[in-house]
Amino acid sequence: MSHTTADIAVVGAGVAGLSSALALADAGLDVALITDARAGEASPAAGGILDTGHGFILPAHREMMRGARDLWPAFSAMLTERTGVQIPLNRDGVLELATSIHEAERLSALATDEAEWLDAVALAALEPNLAHAQGALRFRHDGAVNPLVLLKALKQAIGRHVHARVISQTVASIDPGSAAEGVTVKMIDGTTLTAMRVVVACGAWSGSLPGVPMHLPISPVRGQLMSVASKALRHVVMLGDGYVIPRGDGRTIIGGTEEHMGFDVRHTEEGAQRVRALAAAILPALGTAGMLSTWAGLRPMTRDGLPIIGADAEVPSVIYACGHGRNGTLLTPLTGALVAATVAGTQQTTDATPFSPLRFT
Repeated sequence: MSHTTADIAVVGAGVAGLSSALALADAGLDVALITDARAGEASPAAGGILDTGHGFILPAHREMMRGARDLWPAFSAMLTERTGVQIPLNRDGVLELATSIHEAERLSALATDEAEWLDAVALAALEPNLAHAQGALRFRHDGAVNPLVLLKALKQAIGRHVHARVISQTVASIDPGSAAEGVTVKMIDGTTLTAMRVVVACGAWSGSLPGVPMHLPISPVRGQLMSVASKALRHVVMLGDGYVIPRGDGRTIIGGTEEHMGFDVRHTEEGAQRVRALAAAILPALGTAGMLSTWAGLRPMTRDGLPIIGADAEVPSVIYACGHGRNGTLLTPLTGALVAATVAGTQQTTDATPFSPLRFT
């Protein structure tokens, strides 16, 4: 057996783990990023929507999400400068479609400075293929990121970093130990790593990592997605549970299913039909567009839909960056910044209290 050390270990190589590792390495800490590939990981399966207008009941939460979204231009530019990888960033807005007069009346009443109402004429001018709709609420500054390109850039930035190293292993357990001893991370091959702190960023698997001090109320929720050959739309469009995401390269991503199937990551014929129906409700032509691929991912959902970011209440050497649900891509830059601030003990401009692990203790 072999043993190694680091200032901090990060377990998990989705966007939460990668952004945390990068921010910590930028702070000058010796970071060990421990990775293993799991079928159904949320980050590579995600659609990558930057959506701040849905799923957040409290105005304060929506404000936090808008702040996270607005970190994206600088964050993507930083990654491109370091790696040369151009990250497609769509900030043209997200459209919530109204297909009936009733829905048009409801959505138009929700217009704000962040979300403008487009009547049928204005919508058709913006997206001619949506001329059949009654209008849409446009969340002006939202959009989408290609998560696969994002992952590529983050992995390259970590791989080139003088303060980071990647350990391709599966973690068997963590032992928080004492403050003086540090945290021991044991791999399934028997090797160990000791660090002063560990970041748990295993997505849907975070709660099942042996040795985690607290019960993490995170459940895997399967989402099935499909890519089709279509250039019909330029904006992300949402309707009910469904959404479509144009990639700008001849592909359109469609999805919207939420299935409580445990860790079953199979995509099914029933799921594909459901996804097709959701897309056709937005734009009928998408219901028959040529299918390119199908896949499924496991969203790590908490009870309140918000992530868990911060130090354990009883064992501060354990830091959580998990439970991001639908918002892992949106929160990527903010997650790294919050984890680095937690380790450094510095004050963040964003009040992360709603993400605190304390709310579940």
